[in-house]
Amino acid sequence: MPTTKAHSIVVVLGSGRSGTSLLMQALAGMGMRVSQEMVATRPDNPEGFFEDARIVRIQADLLRALGAWPYHPLPADWLERPETAAAGDALRCVLEERLAGGEGVWGFKDPRTASFLPLWQRLFVELDIAPRYILALREPGSILRSFMAAYETPAETAEQVWLQRICDALRHTRADCHIVQYEDWFSRASEVAGALARFTGLDVAASPEPLIRPDLNRSCGPEYAFCNPHARALHAALKNCRGDAFEREALLRIVAEAQTPHANGASPGLMRVKAGP
Repeated sequence: MPTTKAHSIVVVLGSGRSGTSLLMQALAGMGMRVSQEMVATRPDNPEGFFEDARIVRIQADLLRALGAWPYHPLPADWLERPETAAAGDALRCVLEERLAGGEGVWGFKDPRTASFLPLWQRLFVELDIAPRYILALREPGSILRSFMAAYETPAETAEQVWLQRICDALRHTRADCHIVQYEDWFSRASEVAGALARFTGLDVAASPEPLIRPDLNRSCGPEYAFCNPHARALHAALKNCRGDAFEREALLRIVAEAQTPHANGASPGLMRVKAGP
């Protein structure tokens, strides 16, 4: 657990379009501090992204500087690059300001964070921060169809983005995280909120029920059939994972297999694409 309240941080991870905004709203309603400098709303997300604008800008700029924009893979030596050192200094300033901005638990999210966790974890050690990681999951068909429609990418690319971000989140945290399934908000919101309160130390007295509008539950139809066998295996292992009581080593074995290059040198991971969030 965090050593002091001033150093309590929640890091929300996800693939993007996986319910992280709703999760951040619920956490804020339970008393978690969020940035006052948020990414602007958009017509496709009128309630807001609940993303710290400075963190988003720093991480997006780092992707560009590393030549990995808009998506991965990151260069093998990215953590030792001067561009990464500069981004680390900027993120350290953000962390110090946010921690000094009030008492209690502060939290943030940005889908890019999963891949940059080794950099964040260096900063957490330097600043004596013990983070709590929350991984937001959602029925992948909803994520991938939304992704393909918004960014005009093929299913193969959308699956690879999903796989890479979830693998990065699990690998870099060693699966030491609390898992929230988006669909559970619509069937047992109080139970989900109670588990989050126990995990984060927040106050569950503020019910998330007013946030859970029926129109937000767009998961429907048959389960999405992954073409990528690694994504298919990971989804099968994750779909029954909830909270922080699940078989971590089994998940990490699947992640390791998904991120191991094939014998011919090709990686089953992410390919570069032309456009994205």
